[in-house]
Amino acid sequence: EKAMRGVEPELQPFWDARAAGNFIGGGTGSGLLLWTAIAASGHGTETTPTLLIALACIGVGLFCVWMEIGRPLRALNVFFHARTSWMTREAIIAGPLFLCGALALLTGSLLFLWLAALIAMSFLYCQARILQAARGIPAWREPALLALIVVTGLAEGAGLLALVSPMLAGSPGRE
Repeated sequence: EKAMRGVEPELQPFWDARAAGNFIGGGTGSGLLLWTAIAASGHGTETTPTLLIALACIGVGLFCVWMEIGRPLRALNVFFHARTSWMTREAIIAGPLFLCGALALLTGSLLFLWLAALIAMSFLYCQARILQAARGIPAWREPALLALIVVTGLAEGAGLLALVSPMLAGSPGRE
């Protein structure tokens, strides 16, 4: 009977802090990018500090996952499985995300800021799908996990924006 079911996933007893750092940084940074674009469009809020923080969060998260790889020099292998791997899709999306973020920083353009924010939402979606596709932790197979991860990233980003917004020019409530 076991042969008919195929290979059973091995239960993972713990979650490495470096992997957690990737999802925390990616979710927080992606959410912050979206809220930054919304605040800049609605209130003319200064974007440079929060855009830098958002890109730094995502970058630190990606660095964490790179450090988790047993052989970091083999990290380029992640780009070779776009048809089957959400991690590959996350890595591919990171390039345009940082490019649009850098262009938004250099030009101050709302267009590039919104492009970065929309790409960040794709990045966050990929992260949610990575967790949902993980077979080592049965709770992550729950269909509602996808929405939970996306909403969590948005909430983390909103919280970080609320924390730094009193220091931003053009922020609501700032005189």
